[in-house]
Amino acid sequence: MLLGGLLTVGCTDRKEKITALAKESIKGQVAYPKQLKFIGVSEIDSAFGTNYYTRNEIMGIMTTMKKVTDAIMKRTSNMTKFDPEDNYVMRLAERQMKATDEIRSRIMQSKEKGEWSGWKIKVDYQCNDKDGMTYRAERWLFFDKKGESVTYSFELPLP
Repeated sequence: MLLGGLLTVGCTDRKEKITALAKESIKGQVAYPKQLKFIGVSEIDSAFGTNYYTRNEIMGIMTTMKKVTDAIMKRTSNMTKFDPEDNYVMRLAERQMKATDEIRSRIMQSKEKGEWSGWKIKVDYQCNDKDGMTYRAERWLFFDKKGESVTYSFELPLP
C-alpha cells in the first residue's frame, strides 16, 4: 500500500513539473506572455520519439486542422468572399500552413513505436500575436526522460 502511495506522489509530482515547464516554455514563445491564458492541459503521456503518434493522436490532429479549414471556409463563404484584408483569416491560414508543414514532416511520416524517449503533453491556450490579434492554439511539447527540458514542440492553430 505504501508503494502505491509513493508511485502516485511521484506521478503527481512529475505531472506538475512537466505541466509547469510546458507553460513556461509557451510563455517564452508567445509575443505577449502577460496576456497568455491557458485553456486546457492534457495528461502527460509517454513519448516514443517525436515521429511516433498513436492513431487517436493523428485523428485528433487531423480533426483540429479540419475545424480550422471549416472556420476559414465559413468566414469566406467557401472562398467566394475572400478578403485579403481580413486579418483573422489571413493569420489563421498562415498558422495553418505552418502547422501543415509540421504535420507532413512529422505526423504523416509517423514511424513505428520505438524506444521510450520521454514525455509529451498538449496545452491549449489563447494569446495575442505580434500585431495584437487574439488567437487560440494547441501546442504539443516533448520532454526528455527526466521531464526536465523540452526537446521539441509544435503548434496547431485552433479556430
